[in-house]
Amino acid sequence: MPIPVIGYTSVNAKTRALFGKLLTKQDYEELLTQKTVGEIAAYLKKSAGYGEVLASINENLVHRGELEKLFSTSHHDDYVKLMRFLEGNAREFMKALFLRHEVEELKMLLRIIYTGRKNEAIINTLVFLKKYSALDFNRLVNSSDLPDFIMNLKGSEYYRVLSRFLGNFRENNLFDIETSLDIYYFMKVLNLKDKLLSGGDLKSVTNMLGVETDIANLQMIYRCKKLFKLPAEMIYKYIIPYWYHLTRKELVALTQSGDTNEFRQLVSETKYSDIFRDDEHLWELNAMNYAYRMYKSHFRKGTFNFGMLMAYLHLKEFDIRNIITIIEGVRYKVPKDEIKSYLIGVRI
Repeated sequence: MPIPVIGYTSVNAKTRALFGKLLTKQDYEELLTQKTVGEIAAYLKKSAGYGEVLASINENLVHRGELEKLFSTSHHDDYVKLMRFLEGNAREFMKALFLRHEVEELKMLLRIIYTGRKNEAIINTLVFLKKYSALDFNRLVNSSDLPDFIMNLKGSEYYRVLSRFLGNFRENNLFDIETSLDIYYFMKVLNLKDKLLSGGDLKSVTNMLGVETDIANLQMIYRCKKLFKLPAEMIYKYIIPYWYHLTRKELVALTQSGDTNEFRQLVSETKYSDIFRDDEHLWELNAMNYAYRMYKSHFRKGTFNFGMLMAYLHLKEFDIRNIITIIEGVRYKVPKDEIKSYLIGVRI
């Protein structure tokens, strides 16, 4: 059973306190006036949300990779802080959500192994695998190739997912492996929510996960068609088999669409038409803004509801993404107005 309403009082108070530490519109305006990464770091050292995790850095020497590692640490710390207030099924579901970071870092490590070029800067950012995961990080990092990487996952849930690739290995299997990990994670949490949650908790979590799944499927269909020129019968295996606002029939039609124009026409008849209303290069940005608005809505109305916690963790993730976008923009001297256009959920 999920924890009762009275049990959410403390965790919701903590969630609201953490939300209050996210960057404000004024903070973003100030960050956009900074001229160097060091100046951005110095500003964030004084902020409520990131001051603690950045306290020990020398802003004159810190580099982008180190900042990204510390931001990830801050995000993970928030999971742990909130989990301390949970018990029973709600705690178990939070643990499952937390594993998304493990999946994302496994995919990053897979790409390093695939290229055969160790990137110490990226490896250094894999905070979850080093600190929270039960997987053998050193063995994974030292894998000689992708089959060896999969073998080094033996005994874990991921080995069961990926072992099928060992007997039929091809050059393009990296994409298949990454997609298999994504589908496994989505299906795990989608099934667990029905087993562990009920009432308002289940309703809010189902909505957020359902929309996330729909958008992930739409993006996958588009990429498979645009970038890989895959036929419909091959695209089906990359679809997460879960239907929310998009029905199975609609997904089949989208998968069978002949080109981008037909894809756009079919999407225009769905709940997600706004995401695909602009030029193609804006679709991913539109999708993130769509998700941001959904999470913000759940946060505002999520009192005494698990959805509030889940929404906050996503909003923190967007906050970090925006900071990294500003850092990259400043590093490469991108005009301020252009940087603004890439920020999620921020109107300056």
